[in-house]
Amino acid sequence: MGRRKKNANASDGGNGCAATETANTVAKAAAAVAPAATSEREDEVDPYTIPLHSRQAAFAILWLLVYSFAMFTLPFGAFYGTRHVLADRFQIEGFPNTCGSVLAAVVTVNVIIMLYAFRGFREVEEEDRERSKQKAK
Repeated sequence: MGRRKKNANASDGGNGCAATETANTVAKAAAAVAPAATSEREDEVDPYTIPLHSRQAAFAILWLLVYSFAMFTLPFGAFYGTRHVLADRFQIEGFPNTCGSVLAAVVTVNVIIMLYAFRGFREVEEEDRERSKQKAK
């Protein structure tokens, strides 16, 4: 609760001083043992870290959202951007303008799908490398 003053130990007839010296010796010994206990704890799993499979799932969902957002917005941008460029720069109007714009949107969608697939293949390769490194240990 409260700390004793040194004067209080002196009034005990010397027994308090011996107890204080013993407590200091025990504290020093505990401090010397503490680094060894810390190194043993490093091998244990930290309870506050996120497991690997949970991190992978979180990143998979994140990338799915990124590619979904790209799938929704970029084809519209490609369609209307191509439509604007064909009309203003090349003076192409009507059906050819619409066909070119639709073709640009379809190509954009296919590029996004290919990027998503390549990302999935790359993640599988990275997981295989990590597993082989863990088996080598």
